[in-house]
Amino acid sequence: MTVNALALGQRPGLFTRVEALQAGLTDDDLKSSEYRRVIHGVYRTEKTPLTHELRCRAVAMKLPPGAVITGKSAATLHGVALARPQDPVEVLVKGCKRLHGIRCWAVRHYEFESAPWSGVRLAVLERAALDILMRNSLHQAVGLCDMLLHARVIDKETIGKYMEGRHDYGIRRARRAFEFLDHRAESLPESVLRVMFVMAGLKPVPQLEIPGENGTMLRADLGFDDARVLVEYDGAWHAEPEQFRRDQRRLRWLRASGWHVIVVTAEDLAKAPQRIVDEVQAVVQRRTPNFA
Repeated sequence: MTVNALALGQRPGLFTRVEALQAGLTDDDLKSSEYRRVIHGVYRTEKTPLTHELRCRAVAMKLPPGAVITGKSAATLHGVALARPQDPVEVLVKGCKRLHGIRCWAVRHYEFESAPWSGVRLAVLERAALDILMRNSLHQAVGLCDMLLHARVIDKETIGKYMEGRHDYGIRRARRAFEFLDHRAESLPESVLRVMFVMAGLKPVPQLEIPGENGTMLRADLGFDDARVLVEYDGAWHAEPEQFRRDQRRLRWLRASGWHVIVVTAEDLAKAPQRIVDEVQAVVQRRTPNFA
């Protein structure tokens, strides 16, 4: 048995348990391969792909009208995919309760900071960026907001002006993270590495341009030009066999041209971040004249 179109209303592929029972389904039917639970009490059909937008719509069905989708979720709905399909939906809501699939805060916000969306409200990008900066660790906040800047949907000046005169809970954290923002970053791990290096007193250049073979220009994730040291996150080196061969040729050429290239893997970043900083700091210091 399937849920008829009327039960789905304006939410193609989504329905509540109550709607399913009214349409003639049973709880055993909902446990079949035809349906998937999105959040408690809200389901999708098996043929409906799970996206973060779908998860947001499912959560909206359970929230009061004044709730505001914000942070990574709002950024994703505005077109910058910061949230994965399985990530919790980030929400500002009164009487916030811990619910699986929702990350929420009961904090002050104003009506002008959001607009109607799917029965609830969607934060404007300025508010979404502010919540990202206030609600995440320094490294994550910088990386996520760097992605907004890189996508050119908002600029650093606009975020800075939006924070002026505010006294929200977490605003000090936001202002600290704001100082590290850089639109040149092209991935979250790259931003995380840059923050780590800057906090250690280093001055890496994001997406450093380097003259390559045959007059081409190469770009490195992070570079120290004076020391001729480059740091590449391993995501740049994993691809199809032909791309891998090109990457390895590029790496050999850089090293043969006097560049010291340090490749950082996801495992390195997760398990030994301080070792990465120590290695880069030692190499930069050794290769930089009059290092201070």
